[in-house]
Amino acid sequence: MADWASSRAKTARYDTEAERRPVKPHLAPQKASEHSTGFTSQVAGMMADSIVDKAIKDRTAQLENEGWNGGYNNGYKVEANGEMKSKDDEDKDGAGADADDDLEALRARRRKQMKEMQEKKQKNAALGHGGYDEIAEEEFLKVVTSSNLCVVHFYHRHFEKCKIMDMHLSKCAKKFFGTRFVKLNAEKAPFFVEKLAVRTLPCVIVFIDGVAKGRQVGFEGLGGEEFATAQLAWKLKEWEGIEEEVDPDEEF
Repeated sequence: MADWASSRAKTARYDTEAERRPVKPHLAPQKASEHSTGFTSQVAGMMADSIVDKAIKDRTAQLENEGWNGGYNNGYKVEANGEMKSKDDEDKDGAGADADDDLEALRARRRKQMKEMQEKKQKNAALGHGGYDEIAEEEFLKVVTSSNLCVVHFYHRHFEKCKIMDMHLSKCAKKFFGTRFVKLNAEKAPFFVEKLAVRTLPCVIVFIDGVAKGRQVGFEGLGGEEFATAQLAWKLKEWEGIEEEVDPDEEF
């Protein structure tokens, strides 16, 4: 035996790579009977599942006895399947679910807001928002009560200042769609001229839900006849006659 080992050691260096590889034992698969129904395999599988379930239950019981009691111990918790889960992992899962809920709620509110805005825009368009129309005295009450925000210009057709005011209000009507802009010939509306104490023309009155909230008399506070449209819009905004944002330095 010693001579063979010595001889083998001398010749081993001439072995090929394939000859140096370890030989794996050949394990022939168990041959099933040709009359087998597979019952034995099914029983074996059921026994394996039973062993795994029992191992999980035993491990869970062991941990409970050590003080887990279905809760956390040293920051970990045993799940129903026997797996250990840290409190941080569970908090992350809960935070992720809360974030998804918050995002969906935000999207729902946004969709609702967009729907309401679209409905309001359609309603305002039907009421004449976006235009600068002349109305008759008989239409006055209906106009100022139909729209939440309404601006009425009492004018005289021969006054140049009234024509200047018309120009600026026409620009405002196109830009501030949330407000209804109209004009009323003071000569043809004596009843409301008296009731609203209109003494100087032009006179621009802001109505909110049919109630007068503020008025622009002549060019008072606007800096003369060369005032910018943004200055007038800013004044109307101060009386809450415009819902959109107003930049007093904007060029209309």
